[in-house]
Amino acid sequence: MSFKPLAATQPAVVAVLQRSLANNRLAHAYLFAGDALEDMELAARELAKAVNCELPTKQGGCDRCDSCRKIDAATPPGGQHPDVQWLRPESKSRVIVIDQTRELEKSLHLKPTMGRMKVGVIVEADRINQNAANSFLKTLEEPPDRSLLLLLTAAPGQLLETVRSRCQRVQFGAAAAREPEAAHAPLVDGLLALLGGGGSVLKAYKLFDTIRGFLDAEKKQVEEQVEQTAQLDRYRQVADSKWLEKKEEEMKAQVEAEYRRRRKATVVTLEWLLRDALVCIEGGDAALLFNRERGDALRKLAAAQTRERALANLETIETLQDQLERNVNEALALEVALLRLSGLTTPAA
Repeated sequence: MSFKPLAATQPAVVAVLQRSLANNRLAHAYLFAGDALEDMELAARELAKAVNCELPTKQGGCDRCDSCRKIDAATPPGGQHPDVQWLRPESKSRVIVIDQTRELEKSLHLKPTMGRMKVGVIVEADRINQNAANSFLKTLEEPPDRSLLLLLTAAPGQLLETVRSRCQRVQFGAAAAREPEAAHAPLVDGLLALLGGGGSVLKAYKLFDTIRGFLDAEKKQVEEQVEQTAQLDRYRQVADSKWLEKKEEEMKAQVEAEYRRRRKATVVTLEWLLRDALVCIEGGDAALLFNRERGDALRKLAAAQTRERALANLETIETLQDQLERNVNEALALEVALLRLSGLTTPAA
């Protein structure tokens, strides 16, 4: 049943959207806000399926009809449905430019070709530049018939107030409110070892190498996935050089956006371990732990750590996340953060 994959992590969101569908009271535009970008993209797909399904229910799409399958298709990103269009930052500067929003507006004003509604999904909507946002306002103010707009962002405050006010906001919960990812286990265990290492430089740099190796592998995987989807090699002998250059820039932007999303998820996983340590220090219920399988190790760490130290550790990881968002040198920011987490004095710049 549609929305089922989302129900475990975002039950409140599912309830709101399904209630609107059941009562036939969908807004013309939604602002999905929160740090759970993966969940927001999933919700956008499920909502697009629900309004275009050939055999819809009050709970959503059927997941089996041709329309649902095309929206769920893995390639290209966003699926193959002709009435569902996805916008992402594609320029070299990772912004959504006016040409992209104009293309979306043009598509929304056309009649649906396969489904019942035209759906436009704008991922990282806070990356819309001002010219594009101003141009897009008219579409938000006077939406075409049978159209639905979905704006996804982790930074709603960076959107124009005139854009925010014309969308119904749906707030998503924390991205990490789910089972820990198995791929992150070596990083989590390395952080546990570092926190209990008594200021070990060796453990700090061992974890540094582990995280850098993990992130390098993630970036390589993203690059391979984007290249496989684009299949530019098929066009290099016949396509116009300017078209190829534009597509290569778009690929680089897609790689950067997806890599930054995965890097953020990695740091959030480490942040949840530090949060778990604070829960143990405060004597919280074990059911509140994100890393429940590491409960014994966390309680041992909490017994040897002060509340002040635990809070300082959380501040360090939040500073790291903020620096990465501001494009501070990744390696340097990570090195300084790990040395601080180990309890060592940060080396002078």
